[in-house]
Amino acid sequence: MTADERPAETAWDQLLAALEEDGSILEETIRNIRATVPGYDDVPTAALEASVRRNIALSISTVRAGLRPSHDDVAEADALASERHAQGVPVGSVLAGFRSCMSVILHRLLDHAPDHGIPVDQVLASSTLLWELGDAFSARAVIVYRDKDVSRALADSTRRAAWIGDAVATWMEPTELARGAALYDVPTAAPLRALAADSHPEADLDRQRLLHEWAEATGTRALTAVRASTLVGILIGEPPLDSEPEQLTVGLGPAVTLDELPRSFECASTALRGAAAVGQTGVVDLERLSWRAGIHATPEVTVLLQGRHLQPLAEAGEFGAHVLESVDAYLSHRLSIPLAARSIPVHVNTLRYRLQRFQEITGSDLGDLDTLVELSWALAAHRGTLPRRTH
Repeated sequence: MTADERPAETAWDQLLAALEEDGSILEETIRNIRATVPGYDDVPTAALEASVRRNIALSISTVRAGLRPSHDDVAEADALASERHAQGVPVGSVLAGFRSCMSVILHRLLDHAPDHGIPVDQVLASSTLLWELGDAFSARAVIVYRDKDVSRALADSTRRAAWIGDAVATWMEPTELARGAALYDVPTAAPLRALAADSHPEADLDRQRLLHEWAEATGTRALTAVRASTLVGILIGEPPLDSEPEQLTVGLGPAVTLDELPRSFECASTALRGAAAVGQTGVVDLERLSWRAGIHATPEVTVLLQGRHLQPLAEAGEFGAHVLESVDAYLSHRLSIPLAARSIPVHVNTLRYRLQRFQEITGSDLGDLDTLVELSWALAAHRGTLPRRTH
């Protein structure tokens, strides 16, 4: 460094020291932020003053160092962004507040540099450093806000899922039930239905998406969560009877008020298990399942009836399978031989022959009401393993 350079350097240091002692920078910055930057209404003055002081110190130290700032040089952004995020200040306002501070400092540099004999190019270089500092600060603050928003969204999602699961499956305290209903826009007096579907951890997000798409398509709204290996939820609105969700079996409980959802959920769960027992898909409830819901609940009866009516046919091999198909068609078409024969399809005489052979092989009487009930039960339990037929 030459002798000619030392006075300029000394003057520069004196100017920066003067800026550090200039309380008007703090006052002007706070006035500007309060007057022009939205979102700071709930930030206490003491907290705002502390952060502005830190920003002033960071800006002047960056100018004094004369080095382009990196992300590592603006750790202050992490603490400040975290504090403002918690106070509800938008990230854009945080960045605007920091720029306001730098702008005041830059104007002071421009105003006082001539009095200290500072070259114009040195002032311009310092202004460039300040705006690069602003860029580095902004980048780091945005990352903090993004991470905080993600964390908050996950926490909100977790709380929402917990409330849905508890509202559906447990008897919650009335105040907590009402609080969640207000948060998630759930009616407290209008009828609601609990729903239940099988949970598959690797596909739960897709299954919830399909369920929400079905609800939207039917003019209803679904709130869903996974609880104890079951996809549970609340259905707001009444879906059409013929509406079916894609690739899902959904058990629906009866329409109840919010505080009665656990009772509705018990019915929805029973319907879901009952549907699985008889191979039924789509939307199911106890009303549509009717007596079939008992198949899951009483497996001993199912074993007894299948042993009585179906096992002898299984022992008859391929012919027994044809006979079983014919009996199933006969029952599914209201005991109409012409309709049953057409559905398989076989000749009506072939169907009559197979029905006769069924009675001979099993010892059952197709004219007896008890036999028809028992056979319907056994076939309903077995139907999930039968080939699909077009009726």
